Amino acid sequence: MTLAELKNKLSVRFDFEIWKGILTEMFPKVEFFTRINRISHDLVKSGGQAGTIRLDDGRSLAIYTFEVSDNVLINRNRKGLREIAAKTVDQSIIHGVLAFYYSKNVPDYRLTFIAKQTSFNEDGELIKSETAPKRYTFLLGENEPCRTAADRLYELISKKKSSSIYLADVTEAFSVERLNKEFFAGYKAQYMKFLKLLSDTKANRDYVKKLLGRLVFLQFLQKKGWMGVPASRSDWNEGDKNYLSHLIERYEGNDRVLSDVLEYLFFNMLNEKREGDIADVRLGEDIKIPYLNGGLFEKDNVDKLDIDFPYSYFKELMDFFAMYNFTIDENDPDDSEVGIDPEMLGHIFENLLEDNKDKGAFYTPKEIVQYMCRQSVIQYLKTHTDSDFHPAIESLISFRKVNEIFQEKENALKIYNLLKSIKVCDPAIGSGAFPMGILNVLFHARQLLYGFTRDKHTFSHAEVKREIIQENIFGVDIEQGAVDIARLRFWLALVVDEEIPQPLPNLDYKIVCGDSLLNRNSLNAPIMNVFAEYNKNKRDEDKITLSKYQALIRDYLNTSDHTVKDRYKTLISEIKSYFKTELEDKMRFYTREEKKLIKKYFMYLDVSSNMKNLFDDRKDEKELSSKAKKGLDKIRKAIESKSQYANTVKYDKLYKNAFEWRYEFPSLLDDNGDFKGFDLVIGNPPYLRIQGIREVNPDFADELVEKYKSATGSFDLYVTFVERGLQIINGSGIVNYIMPIKWTNSAFGKGLRELVSNKTSQIINFGAYQVFNASTYTALQWFTPNSKELAYYELDRNLTTNEELGAYLNSLNDESKAIIKSDKLNKEAWILTVGDTVSILNQLELHSRRISDVFEKIFQGLATSKDDVYFLYECNEKDGMVYGYSKYLERNICIERGLVKPLLKGEDVHRYEHLSTDRFVVFPYKIENGKANLYSEKELSEIFPDGYAYLKECEEILRGREKGRFNIDGEWFQFGRKQGILSAEFEKLVAPDISMGGNFTYDSKGVFYQTTTVYGYLKKPEIKEGYKFWMALFNSRLFWWYLKNTGTVLANGFFRFKPDYVKPFPVPETISPFAEQLVSTLCDYILFIKSQETNLSDLVSNKLISDYFERIIDGCIYEIYFGNHMKELNINIIDAVVELIQSIGDIPSDKEKGKVILDTFMRIKKTDNEVRNRLELFTLRSSKVLKVIIED
Repeated sequence: MTLAELKNKLSVRFDFEIWKGILTEMFPKVEFFTRINRISHDLVKSGGQAGTIRLDDGRSLAIYTFEVSDNVLINRNRKGLREIAAKTVDQSIIHGVLAFYYSKNVPDYRLTFIAKQTSFNEDGELIKSETAPKRYTFLLGENEPCRTAADRLYELISKKKSSSIYLADVTEAFSVERLNKEFFAGYKAQYMKFLKLLSDTKANRDYVKKLLGRLVFLQFLQKKGWMGVPASRSDWNEGDKNYLSHLIERYEGNDRVLSDVLEYLFFNMLNEKREGDIADVRLGEDIKIPYLNGGLFEKDNVDKLDIDFPYSYFKELMDFFAMYNFTIDENDPDDSEVGIDPEMLGHIFENLLEDNKDKGAFYTPKEIVQYMCRQSVIQYLKTHTDSDFHPAIESLISFRKVNEIFQEKENALKIYNLLKSIKVCDPAIGSGAFPMGILNVLFHARQLLYGFTRDKHTFSHAEVKREIIQENIFGVDIEQGAVDIARLRFWLALVVDEEIPQPLPNLDYKIVCGDSLLNRNSLNAPIMNVFAEYNKNKRDEDKITLSKYQALIRDYLNTSDHTVKDRYKTLISEIKSYFKTELEDKMRFYTREEKKLIKKYFMYLDVSSNMKNLFDDRKDEKELSSKAKKGLDKIRKAIESKSQYANTVKYDKLYKNAFEWRYEFPSLLDDNGDFKGFDLVIGNPPYLRIQGIREVNPDFADELVEKYKSATGSFDLYVTFVERGLQIINGSGIVNYIMPIKWTNSAFGKGLRELVSNKTSQIINFGAYQVFNASTYTALQWFTPNSKELAYYELDRNLTTNEELGAYLNSLNDESKAIIKSDKLNKEAWILTVGDTVSILNQLELHSRRISDVFEKIFQGLATSKDDVYFLYECNEKDGMVYGYSKYLERNICIERGLVKPLLKGEDVHRYEHLSTDRFVVFPYKIENGKANLYSEKELSEIFPDGYAYLKECEEILRGREKGRFNIDGEWFQFGRKQGILSAEFEKLVAPDISMGGNFTYDSKGVFYQTTTVYGYLKKPEIKEGYKFWMALFNSRLFWWYLKNTGTVLANGFFRFKPDYVKPFPVPETISPFAEQLVSTLCDYILFIKSQETNLSDLVSNKLISDYFERIIDGCIYEIYFGNHMKELNINIIDAVVELIQSIGDIPSDKEKGKVILDTFMRIKKTDNEVRNRLELFTLRSSKVLKVIIED
């Protein structure tokens, strides 16, 4: 069978006899039953299991055929139909199902593959869970392109001829993700072709995106059958499902097809009401085109550009679209059609929107969207109901089952009304993934409950979805392109359920473009005077009240008359202008200190402020103290200097896109005009560090620092979205984001930690698993006012796909979590972990000292701002000169030894190894009296003429660093920062900033400087324990275990040794001198072994010996921390080790040192040695402590 023959067979009505031949060619062994094992079900007229497929990996698939009942619409009953066959999949006998769903009256049918998602733990054991079977469907038949299905199934036919067919191959054949990637690659190529004809400006990029977006939307619309419907029909059946391709073909060779045809279709047909919906003849003879409304096809400023493209561009675009099946219903993680669904628009947004990842935006996988939406709605419902309802709520939302308690009318109505009243907002809506997820959760829950409410009206899919969009969902985004796509997805969600075309709602005041983080007016400023001002000199019938304004916004949503729409828009805009002038609150321009002064002296000031009140008992100003008079004078000067700030260009630019929550979303106001707040704020906020923001928009960065308590240190933008979310929810509201977890233990997170220490209710930490294609370590996080405890979950298995992550999320239960009381959390770094780990950390926390009490300074190395100039490579010394390679000049140079310092990079530093380097750094400073003073140019030229000549060669690039910040005569050769300059020439420990396990070693003479990739450790003078002991502690397994469980492990198990992660490590108040000396001596052993080029013995390698001594050090460190525990279990080792270990410090010859070390090792390794035997018993006897640490 050829590919073309297969495609032809798929493009006809369902015939199982044809399929018997296809399946036989596709699979290794197929058995067809002589008689179908029939299944009786309300949705099915006839059908059942028709056969079995045996795959080469021993797995089996069941074959089913189902003729659906005449009144059953397959797309409306997908879950019920799926469950009929899915019950067969048990992962032990039948591993999957191929099911055919057809109706003799319909030319198209469905081929569905059903299989359960399987996950395995680290031991390779199957993890069982109650997740639903996954369903993947090809749409086949007369009206479908069938190209993808033919290609995929033909792959199986071809593979069978040459190799084996496994279950994984069948899964791959039905892969939706593969199709999405393929479609987007082709779509992007089409986009780039159109754009290439224009200049690459933002306006042109926006134009091409919108043009292609409209054409994609029409692909979905014609799939519905509403394009090119015969004018003679009174209904909307028999439309041309390839209308656009046929329309383009009709104008073959016309290079003005956009201006003459498509724009007329957009702006004059789809956007305007017509008698009988009859289309202009240029769009087809005697056909109907629906009027859509909604705004998608309204002419905007971008459309006014005078642009046309060659006819061939549109022909090739239509040919590209024709290759794919456009499925109008959004896929969910459990039920996917192998076609292009509206969610694909989200992927287009992700990849085509302006510099999306530079803006910190990442597209959230649907498995996570579904889980977050379900869990947040569950939490909302639980908050408003008694605990008796809670199990049934989880069953309803997570499993779409109505428990007996909700089959009672009163209870069903209570939940139904709660679902109707929820207010949900995504403040960074992107392409609308989360609001679409909420729409689906609310819709399905209401659909399930509706029958039990005993409502006499028919449940209308479209009306309920429209009501949810109108009453429950709100969204904001800074990018207009994102807002456009989000609105488009909502319109498609309505189109899918309409029987006949209906004007789409206007979403201008539901999904809004604006900056969620900035607002001119506070959420609690008085609002009623706005209407009083607006109503001045107006007739009674023209006056506006809050309730009228709310009704105006609500009515606008469903207005389809353009004249009325324009009138409403003008009126709404006019009212908004009064909000802006009347609510102008000058207080936002003052610093926190100035606001305190205003609050203190407001009765003496002439300042408009919502903080100002009237008092009659104020003191006479002359009676104030001199201190008070100074404060009053200071704030008056500040008021005078800032009085005009609101009108400046700088302010207008900064607040150009500011989002005013109250007058954009007036349905969130109560009768007094107070902001009630949302029940749920949900989304994926931008991840963007303040450094990047400050480079592009320093005023915005300063405003964030001023306005947000969470904006501390080098904060990330997402922390301000948490704070904003908490500001806009109501007293029992929920904030739920997927965002990085780093804020919980990093320095910049201090502000957010202080803010949410009693508001963080749940965290699901994904650890090193990358949800997004970026080095971003994320978690699902829930915040609620006055949370008494934090439920913490942590990923406990290795995952490779988001599908596996979805299965993991659905397997979570109470046994998986750790409970942390909110009163244990504060602004200091949070230690979050689960299981026995919590107990061990609690034991460690009993020790009162911390590393921060031991080390005076933990510092990064030199930051030159131009390493290619200052760093010299492959150096050697001769006669007081250093010869090395300059990467900047790309040649070897010669510099005086006195102007350079030995330089360590991360790759030079290894655990317990002596330091050496062939790198030097040009060091234009002299250290005098504890200060680093820059040499003058005169001193450099006289003392170091060769070094000065080299710097002069590099002068231009050094002056130009950091946008000219160092273009200073006499100082142009200084380092970018002074960090690490004064701390290097001391005895210290050094360690790379990123490492797997401890890689600490000892700079005993303070010889080496280091780069920013190496940290130096200087202990306080009063600390008695020597550096070797602390080196051993830092290199110990205990310390590494602590870091892994309290910090953020990077990809592949590496860790960033930032001071904020290291400093909290607990240290015993006292460490016995003989234990400290013992550990230091063991360090001497290891340092010596690693310095030797030949093995100490012919029988065993040096590595094995040093590793064993490290193991003994680990045992000693354990005993220092868990001494009583180890003594109780008779596995303490320090006393026995002390008897065996001899100091080598006074032994003069390396040969003698080597002999002592080898003899010690051989004695310990004897079978009857107490130390050896106790080391082996650590994990056996201490299963709750040492085993957890050692085997982590």
